[in-house]
Amino acid sequence: MSKISRREFLFVSTAVTAGAVLTACQPATTTPAAEPTKAPEATKAPEPTKETAAEPTKAPEPTAEPVKRTWPLGDVPRNKTLIYSYGAAVPEMYNPLSPSYNHQIGHAILWEPCAFYGAHADKTYMWLAESYKYNDDATECTITFRKGITWSDGTPFTANDVAFSMELLKRVDGLNRSATYKTELEAAEVVDDTTLKVKLNQTDWRFFFKSLTFRFDLGDDTAILPQHIYKDIPDEELVNFKFWDKDKVWPVTTGPYGVSNTTDQVTYLDLRPTWWAVETGFVPAYPDVERLLWIPFQNDTLAAQQLTNNEIDQPLDMRPLLIASLLASSDHIISWTPDLPFGYTDWWPISVQFCTAKPPFDNPKVRWAIAYAIDQQQVVDVGWGGVGKVAFTPFPEFAKLNEYVAGIKDITDKYNVLEYNLDKSAALMTEAGFTKDAEGFWVDAQGVRPDCDLYAAVPLFADIAPVVAEQLTKAGFKCEHKAPQDVWAAKVDGRASMFLFGHGGATIDPWDTFMLYRKENALPMGQQSWGNITRWSNEEFTAITDEMNNTAMDDPKMKDLFHKAMEIWFAELPDCPLVQWFHRIPVNTTYWTNWPTAENPYMNSALWHQTMLQVVLGLKATNA
Repeated sequence: MSKISRREFLFVSTAVTAGAVLTACQPATTTPAAEPTKAPEATKAPEPTKETAAEPTKAPEPTAEPVKRTWPLGDVPRNKTLIYSYGAAVPEMYNPLSPSYNHQIGHAILWEPCAFYGAHADKTYMWLAESYKYNDDATECTITFRKGITWSDGTPFTANDVAFSMELLKRVDGLNRSATYKTELEAAEVVDDTTLKVKLNQTDWRFFFKSLTFRFDLGDDTAILPQHIYKDIPDEELVNFKFWDKDKVWPVTTGPYGVSNTTDQVTYLDLRPTWWAVETGFVPAYPDVERLLWIPFQNDTLAAQQLTNNEIDQPLDMRPLLIASLLASSDHIISWTPDLPFGYTDWWPISVQFCTAKPPFDNPKVRWAIAYAIDQQQVVDVGWGGVGKVAFTPFPEFAKLNEYVAGIKDITDKYNVLEYNLDKSAALMTEAGFTKDAEGFWVDAQGVRPDCDLYAAVPLFADIAPVVAEQLTKAGFKCEHKAPQDVWAAKVDGRASMFLFGHGGATIDPWDTFMLYRKENALPMGQQSWGNITRWSNEEFTAITDEMNNTAMDDPKMKDLFHKAMEIWFAELPDCPLVQWFHRIPVNTTYWTNWPTAENPYMNSALWHQTMLQVVLGLKATNA
């Protein structure tokens, strides 16, 4: 049976005007998949409030004899191997401090955080840390770690490892994910083996969440390092240190998997002989997945064939037409939802972004004129065949954030970015000093057309970018869709005046997104400004974000501050909301069930995110 109706499939297939077409291939005969079961419950995490009281640490429960597992593993059968395909290899680089390190090709599973957060379930899983507590002004955060944690080489894990990692990020220049520690860390004071007092030089109610909690691809993503190894690496060598040695079984981490082989074309992540979480009883059993096998991603069509033929279990997310084809023709492939929109809301809502450091995009009237020229619903209907959702704010539609957005209806009614109105667009351009030339395109007082080319990326935006470009052209903006080889760099170094980009920000409160619009995060033109890609800032807006930073995440005052900030944001409109971004990720149920779904949203399903471990622990082998 198909998992979507023929009507839905035909609707998608005929409506989508751009995207890959699945080549004809027959699904392989497979053993029926086992019924999904509920994900194992992890220790319930405290809500992120002003204080999270630490409970007494219990002694580890006695456990059974460790599993007799060799290292590295020899031949592992297909039904014990999880195969995933995305990204390009960075072989032999397992040092999270290096800018060359890439967690997205499976390396994230090696490093365990203090906590995980799943936005779709609105659930925090406390992990290496069992609790944390702030002082009265959030200038100190006391973290209590679990007893019995060990590194993979048998060395005990203690608070000294965490303090060492934080101080290293503060002290040494050029290290990945070090900004928060350089800005805020005063000292990391070890109280005892399981207790760390982090002293900050400013109030920060979000420190634990933003720096020590893995969620999606966001935050500081601090990997806690083994002090007994890294203390011997000279500071000047840290950036280029690879932390790979097959004989020494490096990298040494606290996670259940280690690297047994790594090349340009394949990486084996094998289950280790022992893991502290099972030995202490924190996790009830070893994962069913004995080996994770990474292979490089080439294109959507090949990935669809590999899924159909049971050669892989998860690729990158796919465009609507292709995933609709897969779900309609394959009984062993599922996604987050069995019907429209086939996926989950990601943390990355897409906007038409402006480089506000370049005229005329430094003028809010021009930015609003472009907003009125865009019909977001038509973008969804034509570009995605109706399989998607428009965005009217820069925030993803997650439960906690929806509570904030519900409180600004008066603002979104006043500043309606979803209004398609060419008359209003033309009036604003005229007010900004523009006229139309003989071909009907806007020109400035010198007769020069503004650079309105839309930089996007193929295949990521290949289906929606041409629609936006055509709408803007119709409204008098000379616009072409461009996707040069260095398109991502062009977006953030100032060459692109307009471009499609997502907001790598909020999941639980709006502060992370607001940080994308601060002056200190905007680099000079010509430099890649990932921290503030629009280069827009506003002193009053910044003052509100400062006050937010001094306010606890659960304080009702946050809603009032949000309202004030969004009034400024919409009036200025540094970027124009376009669509919610969906992860439409097809997964193979031939060998593995209990994938995260809308009915069982224990974590978002992307294996290239920092939350990969939670998904792998949830998977159940069918033994097909």
